[in-house]
Amino acid sequence: MTMLQIHRDALISVSAAYHEFLLRYKASANIVYGIVEGKEDPMFYRGLIERQLPEGWEVELVPAGCKDNVLRAKDAFDWTRFSPRRICFFVDKDLSDFISEEAASGENVYITDNYSIENDAVNLGVLKRLLTEVLSISDLKPAEWEVIEQLFSTSLATFQDFMAPIMAQIILWRRDGKRPCLNDIRPKDFFVFVGGSVRLRAEFESALSRLQHAATCVNLQPSQDAEVSSAEAEFRQQQGAERFVRGKYLLWFLVEFALEIHRSISVLVRRFKDSPKMRISIGPANAMVVLAPRVRCPGSLQAFLERTYGQYIRDKNHPLTPESSSSLGATA
Repeated sequence: MTMLQIHRDALISVSAAYHEFLLRYKASANIVYGIVEGKEDPMFYRGLIERQLPEGWEVELVPAGCKDNVLRAKDAFDWTRFSPRRICFFVDKDLSDFISEEAASGENVYITDNYSIENDAVNLGVLKRLLTEVLSISDLKPAEWEVIEQLFSTSLATFQDFMAPIMAQIILWRRDGKRPCLNDIRPKDFFVFVGGSVRLRAEFESALSRLQHAATCVNLQPSQDAEVSSAEAEFRQQQGAERFVRGKYLLWFLVEFALEIHRSISVLVRRFKDSPKMRISIGPANAMVVLAPRVRCPGSLQAFLERTYGQYIRDKNHPLTPESSSSLGATA
């Protein structure tokens, strides 16, 4: 049997992500491993994780494609062979608080605090770094920053508020067993930025018009008004607008808001004669690459990394005596 046939059979019999892990795995190297959902997730997680690792250690991340594949990979492991503190799994919370589905669990499974890890990128700290380091809007006085901060807070709350009915509709579709492609619902269809603020386009000022357009985008029927109203009330009651608007929608908002501030800076801050030259062009295609290094590690992720990778590294650096370790079993 050729190696190609062996690999093909392995992909059929076990998780593809697990198989990819085996190809990359080095038992004796100073490497910890993680399996994440999407192909862009390593851009976020690698920097957040590496900042928590000691000198001489690195992390290898394997994208599995989706949450189900991450959990399927976890189930493929023989944990008598591998240390669960060395190999971790990172999944998004998504809308699990609103949908009846089996919750991910395990000492080496990290679940995001909000909809996804991208949600942690949408805040004032990242905005400031984006404006100063990428869009060259620097040396702002405190009062000038205050104007921009107020615009950001107000516009973010507006965006989240107007997206709430769409998220409620997504919840209803998911409860009905439907899996719409959420990338096909594009915030740019609904919103426009004017003078540093976000607004709905005139044709989408009513929630019904937004729901009908979203349904058309994913080739599904919108739910009854009463069902959507009930789901939206539930969504808002559980801080859905603040925490569970899809992260990729929020990333779009952050980038577009920053670009709007760049376009409007001479109006917002009179001493600017025109918009400064950008250091890097930013848009949907490269937003992850530009933003990821500027995101702080969430406290919950720091604690998770400390009790998994951190403990594994401490144990490796200070191994137990042969007598005490023999009773624990051998894991790599």
